[in-house]
Amino acid sequence: VHLFRQDGIARAAMAPATHEAFSRINICQDMMNDHKLTAYSEALRQALISSPQTSTWEPFQARKVCACCEAEFNWAFVLQSEPQRMLARHHCFACGRGVCDGCARTRLAHPELGFCQPVRTCDACYFKCFDQVPGVSAGSAMN
Repeated sequence: VHLFRQDGIARAAMAPATHEAFSRINICQDMMNDHKLTAYSEALRQALISSPQTSTWEPFQARKVCACCEAEFNWAFVLQSEPQRMLARHHCFACGRGVCDGCARTRLAHPELGFCQPVRTCDACYFKCFDQVPGVSAGSAMN
C-alpha cells in the first residue's frame, strides 16, 4: 500500500514495490515528519475517507503573491534559491491557496475536511472560522 498526499490529505493506493514512482524522491518540507509512526496512523485514518472535502491546492507557480497579504513571495529569501523560495510559501489546508509564512503560522483542526489534528491555516480562514461561531471572536480565541 502506497500512502501519498493529494491536496494536503493522505490517500492510499495499491502499487507494486517496483512501480516507477518509487524510483524518485519528491522533496517536501514535511518529508521527515511524514515517516514517523504518528504520521502513518493519521495518514491511514485520512486514507479511509472515501470522498474528502478538501479544497484543490493551487500550484505555487500560479501565484506570485500571498493570497492573504499580497506580499511577494521572494521577500523572505536572500539568496534567491529555489529551496528558500519553497520555505517562504505554504498551502493553507482549509482553502488550498498559496500564502506566505507570516500569514500561515496558525494551526487549526478542520475535522469537516478530514484534518482532526491541527494543520497550517491561513489568517483569512482562521478568522473566517471564528466569524461563524456566535459569541466567539478570533481575538478572544488567541488568548
